[in-house]
Amino acid sequence: MVAEQGLSLMEVISQYLPRLKGEEQREGQQELNRFIQWCGRDRAISQLTPSEIAEYGESASIWGADSAKKLKPVKSFLTYLKERRLTSVSLAPHLKVSKAKKGSRRVYFKSIAERAELTAEGYANLQSRLEMLKEERINIIADIQRAMADKDFRENAPLDAAKERQGLIESSLKELEGILVNAVVTDGQDTANGQQIKIGRKVTLRDVSSGKEVCYTLVDSREANPATGKISSISPVGKALLDRVIGEEVHITVPSGTLHYVVEKVET
Repeated sequence: MVAEQGLSLMEVISQYLPRLKGEEQREGQQELNRFIQWCGRDRAISQLTPSEIAEYGESASIWGADSAKKLKPVKSFLTYLKERRLTSVSLAPHLKVSKAKKGSRRVYFKSIAERAELTAEGYANLQSRLEMLKEERINIIADIQRAMADKDFRENAPLDAAKERQGLIESSLKELEGILVNAVVTDGQDTANGQQIKIGRKVTLRDVSSGKEVCYTLVDSREANPATGKISSISPVGKALLDRVIGEEVHITVPSGTLHYVVEKVET
């Protein structure tokens, strides 16, 4: 089972699709291709996070009335992952359609004013999402052209829906492009003290009370995945660890109380 958890999305989907038949397989392949383009084709199944799945559901509003239909094959696939124990948590419940109010501007990504400090993997994942949105831009232009073939613009619901989707896609593209152009890619190796905790570095902590050790990798919030030990630099634990050095004692306040750790090791 451990070996299977190391499989990539592409590998698992290639095993899953033959289980489907006829139209279900055709629609499943189309929507799952879109999904893996969003997440990254080479992503390991174990790296998928609930927040990432929820974000994909948020983005689905660009498909308008078809949103729920397009998410259905993805939800079935996520359920399959849990049934096969390929994921440690159930991801399917996090995939929900969020309907955008007419005329509103949905936000799928964090403010472009924030400079993201990403690992190479995180940067590649966001680039995959950008490419998917660019493909959606092309598709929606074709939808608008078809809708405009109906000369009665006064009651042209398909045209209105297509134009609204176009606006959502364009705003999402702008935000994601802003993140990528301002992003700094880090591998944890910089001119700073090699013993200091920075984004992209793996840290080993020893619990002062029990002596047990825990390991975390500090990452940007867009890459956080507690299930694989990747914690956000803006989480309570991440904030407390940032810039600490080997040998330093750290006191971290969490809802359940206060944790007391000593920084044992920092690796790039």
